Amino acid sequence: MVQPGLQPTEFHERFLTTGRWCETVSKPLARLDLPEMLTLPTNRPVLLAGNHRSLFDFMVTMIIFTRFGLSSRIMIRADLVESGVSGRLLQGIGAIATSRHTRQDAEDAAVEALLRGEVVSMMPEGRLIPSSELGPDGVGPARPGLSRIARRSGAAVVPVAFGGTNQVWPRGGSPRLKLKRPNVALRLGDAFELTGDDDQANTDAFMRHLGALVRSLG
Repeated sequence: MVQPGLQPTEFHERFLTTGRWCETVSKPLARLDLPEMLTLPTNRPVLLAGNHRSLFDFMVTMIIFTRFGLSSRIMIRADLVESGVSGRLLQGIGAIATSRHTRQDAEDAAVEALLRGEVVSMMPEGRLIPSSELGPDGVGPARPGLSRIARRSGAAVVPVAFGGTNQVWPRGGSPRLKLKRPNVALRLGDAFELTGDDDQANTDAFMRHLGALVRSLG
């Protein structure tokens, strides 16, 4: 059942089917440490924002939503959404294609979904971050779109920390089967309130908030 106050997307059933498939595929790859409860704000739009180290982040995102019967509009790189088998799958779950050239359309779509009561998810770093670009808090530089979307919609921005996903599916590689499955953890933090009208400063402040949650995963 969808949490009261949050609306399923028009792609809800396809989303849940895909999430169940992701969980089946993930079982031989990783040991998942996910929250037993998922409590999100229900008195305003909800924008989830996480760190991004691996394409396995997407699978974990689908799994956690599906376990709690929730669908989300996920903002994903346009080249992945618009071509090939991955594109058909992502279009089927309502992914929002985003790129430098489609930024405004993507942000408009995200705001419209939030105002309908749907959950929107994004990775503010905008790409897979190599280890060399990670700060001491385990996150990389982020883009101001997070703040633009949140301020236009009045959304609560909820941090989502991923840990260990890059051990399963390393950047630039393929998923790896190991005799000892890596531990993969996901944690949600307290909603972050934007306090200013400088979108880059707001986003940087959020990333520090997210970084503290990422560090807590070890």
